[in-house]
Amino acid sequence: MLWLGFVPRPYNAAMSASFYDAMAPWYDLEFDDFDADLELYRGYAEIVGGPILELGCGTGRLLIPLALDGFAVTGVDTSADMLVRAERRAQASALDNVELRTLDMRALGQFPAAHFRMVFCAVNSFLHLETRADQLLALTAAHRVLHGSGLFIIDLFHPTPSVLQAMDDRLTLDGSWLTEDGSRLDRFSQRHVFPARQRIDTTLILDETGTDGVVKRSVVSYRTRYVHHFEMLGLLDEAGFEIEGTYGSYDLDPLDDGSPQMIFVAHAR
Repeated sequence: MLWLGFVPRPYNAAMSASFYDAMAPWYDLEFDDFDADLELYRGYAEIVGGPILELGCGTGRLLIPLALDGFAVTGVDTSADMLVRAERRAQASALDNVELRTLDMRALGQFPAAHFRMVFCAVNSFLHLETRADQLLALTAAHRVLHGSGLFIIDLFHPTPSVLQAMDDRLTLDGSWLTEDGSRLDRFSQRHVFPARQRIDTTLILDETGTDGVVKRSVVSYRTRYVHHFEMLGLLDEAGFEIEGTYGSYDLDPLDDGSPQMIFVAHAR
């Protein structure tokens, strides 16, 4: 076995977009089969209708099924490479009700006020915003474009002490996948948790083993800031939202100490 191509990518302030651009070729290998949250968004979409806006839509894992259900959907993401893949998905399904824009979720001024019936941010995308000021910018932007009778939904992991301790400074094999050309991708991760700053620095090691046995290694890093339950309630309140429900799973179970997720459902106050 021959090792080739160690490509370090250290963290910097613009890491969110560049990280996902780097990850775009492999992103769907991990998330294509993940649909545990899809019925949650489908259910709320059936209640409030469209149009729908997804913040941090990635390659369209959620957006395309909602479009196939007949809703007019718009997705924004800072990663142009992710959006290219989302566009391919939309074209493959001959969808004409999908709009994709390379935008930061803090800056939604291109959209008219009170336009969307549902705005959502799935699977921790919100945590790439590292400061309270940036978090409020994003929430205030979402509030402005949300219709008065619409819903805002945000999905975050529940940062309990046991969860944070379990992820701190451990090298983990996240999974192995076969790519279209027959090579194998092995992904390892290591995270360092800074509780005083509510920050997690993550390094991903991606080993791609070709059919010839050559291994190409890439290393990418990114930073997130986790948010606690009552902190998020305060942010939503300050941005002008009123909570309709806070849940601990995609089945909308009550949030408790052992809940894996924190799902906040709110409307514009």
